[in-house]
Amino acid sequence: MQKEISIDKVIEKYANMVYRIALTRCGTVENAEDVFQDVFIKYSQKERMFQNSEHEKAWFIRVTLNLTKNQKQSLWNKKIANLDENIVFENKEEQEVFSIVCELPQNYRTVVYLLYYEGYKVKEISKLMKTSEGTIKTWLFRAREILKEKLEGGFENE
Repeated sequence: MQKEISIDKVIEKYANMVYRIALTRCGTVENAEDVFQDVFIKYSQKERMFQNSEHEKAWFIRVTLNLTKNQKQSLWNKKIANLDENIVFENKEEQEVFSIVCELPQNYRTVVYLLYYEGYKVKEISKLMKTSEGTIKTWLFRAREILKEKLEGGFENE
């Protein structure tokens, strides 16, 4: 019973982050939910002792990234098309930004999310994604350029 309480607290603490990363990388609610469930199953199957909460958070991000990568590479997902999800936002600008971010290549979406929503620095993102800092900076630069171009173009048409 003690382990269940601790798992419930961990799920409560990391659920939103894990789900947002999974949704950002998977593109569909169904696939994100599958990854979400798999992440917490992995956590519950392992007896983990983390040095601190940042180490624990990094573990959840890394496992989520790995599982979304595996999920995207599965034969099943290569054969199906993503459906457009109806996610409700408070205002039109949030909806537009989200739609454009979702159009970015997967690695660009991931670094944008980790930088702007989770507050990680380039060096930390590099470690989490097991990619050089230079590559992360390049992805961020390209993602920002695409976002700027699409957002400016969208607002000029109004």
